[in-house]
Amino acid sequence: MRGIVQVALVSSVLVAGDALAEWSVSPGAGGTGCVLESSAESLSDGYQVTTARIRVDGKTVSVSSPSVLDPGFNDIGLAVDQEALLPMDRVADPRTAVFESRYESLVDQFKRGVRARAQLRFWPTWPATGPHSATFSLIGFTRAYAQLAGCR
Repeated sequence: MRGIVQVALVSSVLVAGDALAEWSVSPGAGGTGCVLESSAESLSDGYQVTTARIRVDGKTVSVSSPSVLDPGFNDIGLAVDQEALLPMDRVADPRTAVFESRYESLVDQFKRGVRARAQLRFWPTWPATGPHSATFSLIGFTRAYAQLAGCR
């Protein structure tokens, strides 16, 4: 019986560790504050496989990809579970969609949710290929977000 309990405890620690590993806190650019970052998720950009990553810095939520975003159709956004797609506010650079006007609401949805879907559109100067999505696990987000608040 004791062996079964030990195996169960080790398994639960490993699962919790994996969930937190999908979200990590690291120092922000320029040494100011910290950034909470998701694991990279694969998606098609219409021409090749690329990745996307969600970042939270205490003021904004952003989605970045190595591929250039196409903001011309107003359909880049984030949706948590069955909630409506929240459109981005702006493209900060050609590869990053920024969500700042509804930051608090989006973070609250992340804390309550199970999955977030980033809907992106790529390559504004090429023939349009439509929106493409990547799904991110939100398991471990709340604990990692608490670490972000305590990070200096």
